[in-house]
Amino acid sequence: MRPLPLFAAVFVFGAALPAAAAPPGPAPNAVLVVTDVGENARRSMPAAVWRKLAADYVGRSASAEDGTALPDDARCRSAHAQYAVLATFDRATRLPGLAQDTDRAYGVARFTVLNCMTGTVSATKTVRIESEPLTPSDRSEDEVTAARTWERAVRASLSKEPLLLPRETPAPAPVAVARVVRVENDLVVLQITGSVAMNQVLRDVSDASGKPHPPFELVVVELAGKYVVAHITGNHSAHVGDYIETAK
Repeated sequence: MRPLPLFAAVFVFGAALPAAAAPPGPAPNAVLVVTDVGENARRSMPAAVWRKLAADYVGRSASAEDGTALPDDARCRSAHAQYAVLATFDRATRLPGLAQDTDRAYGVARFTVLNCMTGTVSATKTVRIESEPLTPSDRSEDEVTAARTWERAVRASLSKEPLLLPRETPAPAPVAVARVVRVENDLVVLQITGSVAMNQVLRDVSDASGKPHPPFELVVVELAGKYVVAHITGNHSAHVGDYIETAK
């Protein structure tokens, strides 16, 4: 690595850039809920009913949309979500030896949580649902009777099984100490506002607009006043304007 030639260019292209500021983050515990109703349940559980029930259950600034899988990183970022939840609903299969009344409907709700910031996926949470006793009209399984058949039962069952999001307790806010002002292959020039040292490990955590992305590490290899040169570790790409934090 030969970082010094970068400094000649940075004072031309980067000296006028403003000092780094803390990037805006997503709303606390913002959650994107993706909902899906199994084919065997669609006659009695309309997608809109399940979408509302699942979003209310998750809470925490949740927004909901239809889908069949957990969102990818790009969808998490565009939704400004810290978490994503795949919420599915199916009719429960009658199992031998399991007591089930013939005048009730049985369902199963499943919730899988993705931590958008770390990529960690939780074990699926399964909640069995038992409906209120069905009247003859409820057995028609149309959209008019769906809320009466399922809504109270779903809310009652889910209220006993709170959904815990991984690491819900906010960690201390990291300190934004620099921004990227130039990129050359696997080297970046940073304009710093805090203090950094040679060989210190930093993290590139968000783009120029403050949208978080999976963090990657940088190592400081040269110091020059309010600018430093850092080496990108691994197969990652930095961009001008990225926010840089101290590594935990």
